[in-house]
Amino acid sequence: MSTVAVQPVHWNEQTVEQLEIRKAGYQLLVDFLGEAPTLEVIMSWRNHPELIRLSQISEGARIVHETLCKMTAEDMYHLFARLRDEYARLFNRGGELPVSPCETMYRANEQMLPKSYAQEVCKEYEQFSLHFKKLRGETDDHIAIELEFMITLIEKMLNTVMTEERFSRYMNGQRRFVKEHLQCWAASFADDLKQYTTHPLYGAIGTMLQEFVAREAHWAVDGDAA
Repeated sequence: MSTVAVQPVHWNEQTVEQLEIRKAGYQLLVDFLGEAPTLEVIMSWRNHPELIRLSQISEGARIVHETLCKMTAEDMYHLFARLRDEYARLFNRGGELPVSPCETMYRANEQMLPKSYAQEVCKEYEQFSLHFKKLRGETDDHIAIELEFMITLIEKMLNTVMTEERFSRYMNGQRRFVKEHLQCWAASFADDLKQYTTHPLYGAIGTMLQEFVAREAHWAVDGDAA
């Protein structure tokens, strides 16, 4: 006898809209922090409807939106070149970097015997059978990979039939990851990004990261129970 999957009581239009705006926020951050943004990526965000929505809840996103909207095509090309160079200066140089994009570097002093948070987050990824490709040798606790993990969980919710059990599993997985990882170090990383960047757009990305993770942490702690 076949059984019919029952949609969770939490699954409604508002839930979908919230997932979509959260996914967009994570995606924007990944697009600028995962690698130097390409010209196509920059132009795609220029008139992106989700960036308009994000700009209503984040000062950093508002600055990004206003900066991109007032640019000509030639301006966009110069912006691409400058952001490419700035990303390399911040994250890709050999030796000591101005900003470390990894959780372990920010949380090393929490333990008497420092541990690798790359191993900790990898366990979280494995719970959802996820393994991320590292094109440039990133560790699993790299900021972009942690943000990508959140995107993937949200995408799975948007693209898979949700049952009550699935809904709880994916929502609780997101909440746990925000509380145990992102909120523990992303704000400090963003502070350093804002301090050491020489480009105002990366300063805006740092502001957005702080604001966005703070909203996520509030949702993780005080949101409706899954």
